[in-house]
Amino acid sequence: MGRLAFFDGCAMVGWRATRHPETIWHPNDFVRDYDYYGIAAGLVYHACASEYHQDYGNRRLLSEIEGQSRLVPQWVLMPHHTGEIAPADELVPEMLSLGVRSARLFPKTHGYDLSEEICGPLLGLLQEARVPLFVDATEVAIGAAQGLCARYPELPIVLCGVSWGVDRVLEPALAKAPNLHIETHAFQGHRAYERFAEQFGSERLIFGTGLPDCSPGAAMMMSLYEDISEDERQKVAGGNLLRLIQDVRADGPCPIEAIEPAEPREDDDPIVAALREGLPLDDEFVFDAHGHIGHEGSMGIARLQLPYIDGDGLVGTMDRCGIDHCIVSTWSGITHGDEDSNDITLRAVQRHKGRLLGYGCINPRYPEQVQSEMKRVLNSGAMVGFKPYPPRQQVPLTDIRQRPMLEWSDRTGAPVLCHGGFAPAGSVTPDQLAWLADLYPGAKFVLAHTGSAWPLAEALVPVARKYGNIYAEITYTAILYGLVEYLVREMGRDRVLFGTDCVMRDAAPQLGWAAWARIPLQDKRMVLGGNTADMLSWPPELRQSVTGLARREQKGSA
Repeated sequence: MGRLAFFDGCAMVGWRATRHPETIWHPNDFVRDYDYYGIAAGLVYHACASEYHQDYGNRRLLSEIEGQSRLVPQWVLMPHHTGEIAPADELVPEMLSLGVRSARLFPKTHGYDLSEEICGPLLGLLQEARVPLFVDATEVAIGAAQGLCARYPELPIVLCGVSWGVDRVLEPALAKAPNLHIETHAFQGHRAYERFAEQFGSERLIFGTGLPDCSPGAAMMMSLYEDISEDERQKVAGGNLLRLIQDVRADGPCPIEAIEPAEPREDDDPIVAALREGLPLDDEFVFDAHGHIGHEGSMGIARLQLPYIDGDGLVGTMDRCGIDHCIVSTWSGITHGDEDSNDITLRAVQRHKGRLLGYGCINPRYPEQVQSEMKRVLNSGAMVGFKPYPPRQQVPLTDIRQRPMLEWSDRTGAPVLCHGGFAPAGSVTPDQLAWLADLYPGAKFVLAHTGSAWPLAEALVPVARKYGNIYAEITYTAILYGLVEYLVREMGRDRVLFGTDCVMRDAAPQLGWAAWARIPLQDKRMVLGGNTADMLSWPPELRQSVTGLARREQKGSA
């Protein structure tokens, strides 16, 4: 695969009200990070234009990025009726004359709607000039975006922050709205680019990082690792956005004429070097502590379309990325927790022996079945850990009905994968985890989704420092900027676990979140695989790259 030229279509620079200490804000920091990750340029708007005043923030943006040719300005606009911003027939020509070739709207945050009466003059002029319009999915629902596309069929509309799990609404909208584009930093569904390109063409995917809140390395991974053609990769990584900017009808030079792929850096560790080339991590030992599967042939569950989610689908994605092992539970297990659910896991573990391991799922609402199912799937050694799911079964992990499974984990030293968070109801909080870790000191409590929000990660750190049997597993769509570095620094490198939640979301972004982290190579190797192997007490001879060995054997027999 040739190196990709990345052009970031979703980034916000500047001073903001609630910046987290781990995140960046100054334009110079963005350029520095683009150098590290190999991103050629970024389309940026100013936090001030979102949080304080649109026109004031737009002017501030031009001043603060002056001289930074890799930062391409984007203005935040609004309707003119209240006199807060110039009328569209003045605003749009001025914007174009200053080299601004894209716009962003925040109708919900800024208190207006996109009706013809309110936004018609502005949207009409943007369409006339073919100025791409960016709007967050939290500001405009998918159906409303489809309607906007129908009203302005020549206006390129980019819906930002579209997450996985909305396919049942998104795909019909895309079919009806050919001018609707999707920005990708949260578009992490399993094999999402592959399916999108097959159905709608790759030209409507716009790469974005979600900076400063999200990890650029994680955002890049779908372009690097999805099963799409070389030409499609180049389009998604940057070519599509460059085309939209260059297609704007305006006098004067375009603010960006070309994007070039980045050359490898001299300080790249071997993991980052492989990522830049889109190569599976065949020379590394990678162990996913948190996966899910559905029944054979499954393409979804009740709540969500989730493509290719059986054991075969998961292992195929593991091979693509170079992930050697994964501990899985079933979707039905975390819902029903019955015998059939565990049978799905047992069949997958047997079919993919050595690649997949299992978490047993036992629903404490059926006490008459607990002992027999424990004997069959936990005490028999068929599973390596216990996966409770209080958010659906509504039995808190601190409830006495969970005691038999927790005592088994305490006795055997097995991991308990806990759904972490302060919501929804039933999620395990750090305070609850401290109580459990003290009561069951032999068990290994893994707080899943520690990377879902900074307050959760920050609350876990002092608890984990006190109890050595508590671990942080990172996976979440949020892919928080600096989260892995923070956890390794504050908790220690030996208790941070790589996990993907695949095949709900794709494995690639979660892998990139850890693999691009700016931590020492040995720490990175522990996070990616060594810590989970330690948690399971695996001997050294098992800690080798299964995918690398398989590929070398294939080459030898060819």
